[in-house]
Amino acid sequence: MAKPKCKLRFKEPGGVIVQPILMLDSLAYQHLSAKAVKLLSLMQRHWRQDKAVDYGITQTTRAMKCSRSTASALFTELMEFGFIAMVNEADFYANRARSWRLTYRPFFNQEPTHEWKNWAPKN
Repeated sequence: MAKPKCKLRFKEPGGVIVQPILMLDSLAYQHLSAKAVKLLSLMQRHWRQDKAVDYGITQTTRAMKCSRSTASALFTELMEFGFIAMVNEADFYANRARSWRLTYRPFFNQEPTHEWKNWAPKN
């Protein structure tokens, strides 16, 4: 006998954020700090396949209630672990935040680079 179909829909107002299980189980993800995981989720909220994620230090300090130095360290951590890569540098005079790509998501019709898979802890 076949299983009965579930009649509930996976539908939430405002959408959902989905992350690959392979990434969540990775050594790199498990070594991220809790604040870095939160920043990664905040950045993914702004992800679109056809444009870079514009998310800067100021936006991070406001969203996460942290200092500029902490926000900067979190971006560095995510870059070192291979979850984000910088696309464009910030421009203070043009009031433009840094642009990033998420390495586990497609970007401009290119497959994800999954740089986080290459991360290994330092001895």
